[in-house]
Amino acid sequence: MSSRNALVRRTSGSRGAGEATAPPSGHGHEPPWWSLSPERARTLLLVAARPTICALAATILLVLVVMLTTGTDLTSAPGAVAATWLAAHQIPLTVGRTTLGLLPLVPTAILVLVAARECARAVPNRPTPIELGWLTGAVLAGPLLMTAVCLAVTGDAAGVTPLEPPGPVTAFGWVIVLYLGAAAGGIASRAWSSLCALVPVEIPAWAVLGARAARRTVLRMLCCAALATAVSFFTHLSRLDGAYNQAHNFTDVLGMTLLSLLYLPNVVIAAAGLLTGAAVQFGAGSVGLFGVTAGQVPAVPALIPLPEGPSAAWWPVLLLVPIAVGVLGGIELGRTSDDRPGAPWATLTSAALSTVTFLVLAILGSGQLGAVGWVGVDLLMLVVLMVTWFGFGGFVGMVFARRFLAPTAPVEDYDDHDDHIDDHDDHIDDYDDYDDEDDYYYDDEDEYENDDYDDDPAVELDAELITDIDDDVEVSIAAPGSAAPPADDIVDAEVVEPDLPEGDKTTGR
Repeated sequence: MSSRNALVRRTSGSRGAGEATAPPSGHGHEPPWWSLSPERARTLLLVAARPTICALAATILLVLVVMLTTGTDLTSAPGAVAATWLAAHQIPLTVGRTTLGLLPLVPTAILVLVAARECARAVPNRPTPIELGWLTGAVLAGPLLMTAVCLAVTGDAAGVTPLEPPGPVTAFGWVIVLYLGAAAGGIASRAWSSLCALVPVEIPAWAVLGARAARRTVLRMLCCAALATAVSFFTHLSRLDGAYNQAHNFTDVLGMTLLSLLYLPNVVIAAAGLLTGAAVQFGAGSVGLFGVTAGQVPAVPALIPLPEGPSAAWWPVLLLVPIAVGVLGGIELGRTSDDRPGAPWATLTSAALSTVTFLVLAILGSGQLGAVGWVGVDLLMLVVLMVTWFGFGGFVGMVFARRFLAPTAPVEDYDDHDDHIDDHDDHIDDYDDYDDEDDYYYDDEDEYENDDYDDDPAVELDAELITDIDDDVEVSIAAPGSAAPPADDIVDAEVVEPDLPEGDKTTGR
């Protein structure tokens, strides 16, 4: 930043009251909601189209590879592509008399993450509610349009394949819920403060701390469930041969393996529910820490980690896992929370949000599985047990941390750090705008140089410095009337004042 610009900025407010300096640009009235610049419209078009086109291309490629590998007639390819798109969005499908509602979560997670990432890239700095509304609409527009096309294709293909089109309400409802979550996640990752500003009430600090603790609690519980799944898989590795009994060739083995990998998140979510004490149901049968009921279980590699009955006496010891996760979250809240009265509320908020998150995941990972029946975690038991373990464990950990552990500085969230970086970039852009607008600052340069400084009389200084080069230099200035002699090094100077104007006879001294 040049010194001339700095001088203008410091003295811009000291000029006449009637000379108001106009703001640079961009600070006028907000345009109406239907107004879009070409660049912004292009960004929204990419948000709406790019994830949908990429997902559709991957779906078509996958269907063609499967059909060519298995030797299936390609006349049913449009219906298969439409059904795959609907299944990737957790929309239940009915083939003949068989209803398939238990769908893999890996494709759904990929689609949601891609849409959230695309949305995050398009979030502007300090977005307005109108901009956030446009962005959310763009995230929903592409998938909703493609879902409508797929519903029409499945209806037309009903004569070729036994696939029945799902209800429009169910199909559009799942798509709206999934991509609203993607839009919320993408916006929150870049503009958390702007998203919170849309809430009509003020969010207390303990609620924010509880939400951050809930995120860590969910991740820890999923990690514990994944570890338990891996240990159980290697423990029951002898069942591997029986899981591939229905495979007749290498293609069948590869297909069953890939299908099991796609269902792996469903298995981990069920394992998390099992660790809390909730039963995993397979139609009329169930598996839990306190008992096993016989039922029909599909023979697929993904279910190799499933324990078999009767239940062992040590299985209830696994309840210590969710309690330990809750205690660890409470310890973090007790050490980092500066608001001692609000810390218990933060603990309860963390337990509630963690339970709600697992409830949503359990709903996504459950469903109807043909003749087997409904497969998934017992939702009522899951809610009751998770609130109990996370709430009780969190409160115990918070009390322990307050009594026996030293407090630590609060953990800064990455979203807030990104907001600070965006604010810093905004300030840099503002300064760049000021430096680029040469006319705004330099048009009045002559006025500053002539009006502000030419009014003062010029003072000429005729001086001569007499210096003796010496190792010890001493400077002394004698006060008026003092008898002390000055130092050897003196400055002999004479101030020459200019002639005053005719109308002014004062000397100014």
